Amino acid sequence: MNVIKRVAEGDNKALEELFLLYGKKVFRLALAILNDRFLSEDVVQETFLRVQQNAKSYQFRNSEREWIMTIAHNIAIDILRKRKKEIVQEEISYSEIPDAVIDGDNDIGFLQLIEPLNELDKQIVSLHLISELKHREIAHILNMSVSAVKKRYERAIKRIANEMEEH
Repeated sequence: MNVIKRVAEGDNKALEELFLLYGKKVFRLALAILNDRFLSEDVVQETFLRVQQNAKSYQFRNSEREWIMTIAHNIAIDILRKRKKEIVQEEISYSEIPDAVIDGDNDIGFLQLIEPLNELDKQIVSLHLISELKHREIAHILNMSVSAVKKRYERAIKRIANEMEEH
C-alpha cells in the first residue's frame, strides 16, 4: 500500500516513514532558501503537518517526493516573502550558523558555494543536488519549462566552478 495512502488513513508510522525519507532533504532545501536554521526547522514541521492534513487529496500524478518537496518549497518561499516584508536587516552570515547544527554534514559548505547565485538559481541547484529532483520535477515545482531549468542549472554550476577557481 502506498505510504501517503496509509498517512491518509491515519497511520502515524507511515508519516514517520516519510519524515525519515524526506525530512533532511526538506530541511536542506529550506536552509538553502531561508539561510536560517530555526525557520528551516519550522518548514520541516509545517511540511509534514500539511502532508498529514492533505494526504487524502494527494493525486498520484506526481511522485511522493515531488509532492512533498513542492509543499516544502512553497512554505519556504512564503516564509521568505513574509520575512522580507517584516524585517529589513542584513542576512545572517554563514559564520553565525555553527557546524554542529547540521549533524556534521557539509551543508554550510554547500550554502557558501551557492551564495553568489540569485534566489531562483539557488533553488534550482538545491532542488537538484540536495533534494535529488529531476529537472522535469523542478520545472513543475517552479512553474518553468524544463529547458529553462536545465539552462539555469548549467549556468549556475559554471558560475560556482568559476568562483571556486578564483578562490
